[in-house]
Amino acid sequence: MNCNCIISEDKDLCDECYQKIDFLEQNYCNLCGCIITSNANLCGKCIADPPPFSMLRSAFAYNADSKNMIISLKFFDNTNYVNTYAQWMYEKNRDIFVGVDSIIPVPLHRLRLFQRKYNQAALLAKAVSYLSNVSCQLFAVKRSLNTHAQTGLSTKQREANVKRAFVVTDSDVVRDKILLLIDDVVTTGATVKYCAQALKNCGAVEVRVLTLARTTAR
Repeated sequence: MNCNCIISEDKDLCDECYQKIDFLEQNYCNLCGCIITSNANLCGKCIADPPPFSMLRSAFAYNADSKNMIISLKFFDNTNYVNTYAQWMYEKNRDIFVGVDSIIPVPLHRLRLFQRKYNQAALLAKAVSYLSNVSCQLFAVKRSLNTHAQTGLSTKQREANVKRAFVVTDSDVVRDKILLLIDDVVTTGATVKYCAQALKNCGAVEVRVLTLARTTAR
């Protein structure tokens, strides 16, 4: 999965690579999920400017040891391990599913979907839906703007890039519901912030976010 060494058929990762994965179990902000070193429940950023989602959780840290897994899933058609990734997301964050009405993936614009042939967030959402027995609404939100790739952009540029990118297509699926938004990786949080805001604007009671990986620096 990660280093391309030969392993037995019943494994997705060699023992060395598995030991390197930083599964997130440290003290984290109750809202945005970033790691905090104090005993506080919220980070300074969320106290000053609360996000539109009520919690954000991730399975592991996005760093040099896990980067290849995300890139190969996102850009190189390596979807063989989606079920394993989904299991990590579910098993390590079961509390986030309590009371959730529907799971919704962060959408790709139709042109980018045509180029990639699949939406990795949708694949993860379907697999997580199966494990949690929570319905998955694949088309409740669409990406109406074909935004630039977020890679390489500053925080302000990322925010401006996706601020008006998301549109709810089925308000009945969203209104008065507790929703779980799924994505592969979160860095600055701009994408999930504005996708969650679109859902809240259409009447969602609460939006939670679950990703496979996240950067840990703020």
